[in-house]
Amino acid sequence: MVRKEKSSKSPEQDERFQRKIAEQLAGRVGTSADEIEKGVKGFIEKSSEALGGLELKPPYRRPSWYNKFFTIIQERSVDTVSLEFIRLNIVSSTSEAYKLRAGLRFLGLIDSKGHPTNKLLSLRVTGDDFKRNLKRIVLDSYSDLFKSIVVERAKPESITNFMVERYGYGRRLAEEAIALFVYFCLNAEITLSKELQEFQIPIRTIERPAHVRKTTKREKTVEEYDESFATLKSDLFSFSVKKELSAIELAREQINSLLDYWKKRLTQQP
Repeated sequence: MVRKEKSSKSPEQDERFQRKIAEQLAGRVGTSADEIEKGVKGFIEKSSEALGGLELKPPYRRPSWYNKFFTIIQERSVDTVSLEFIRLNIVSSTSEAYKLRAGLRFLGLIDSKGHPTNKLLSLRVTGDDFKRNLKRIVLDSYSDLFKSIVVERAKPESITNFMVERYGYGRRLAEEAIALFVYFCLNAEITLSKELQEFQIPIRTIERPAHVRKTTKREKTVEEYDESFATLKSDLFSFSVKKELSAIELAREQINSLLDYWKKRLTQQP
């Protein structure tokens, strides 16, 4: 699979890119829930187009998504793997659907328009043929990792450091990327060290300062969320607001004020 190399941008190019993103975001926060949702989707789409020239990175998040996807393509022919198709059949969140689509692109299963490639068609088979074809895909997609690390004897820490240094992932995303890598390798019968085969993402709690921590309530893990809050999230930004009219109005005013401020800062001429 052909990948675009990382591009080294000049400070002027970085500034123009940031200005473009700021201008897009500044016009996307509306006054109603529908407008906000529509604006976020539009912003993510435009941002994804602007980021299209960047290097594809190893996928992260949930192996179950890919398990569902492999099952679907073996049961029926798919003409286009669109965001709508992913949301309706695999994961309902728009931002998560983008993550899955990016992962499928990294594996070379779809092109930038979501059209299936020959690699995807090769996975419509089952049994040993599926494992053999998936192995070729994994070895090709993760070729940089296999060239750098002897996975038959590797410890999870080695691959975590590789993901952090090579792709700029934080530790949590690196660990999620490792879990997916292990999932692909095990399904493709690629030999891994015992430590990798048994790798589990560590569960971390959100720590609070001792003077405000309440010991009577169970602390939330990173996988938990509160249904009383509406959350808008993408790879580029996220925010939450309590589902109350007064809270929504206050959040809208603060967000618009903040965006107006940064838009002026980023668009002002030197």
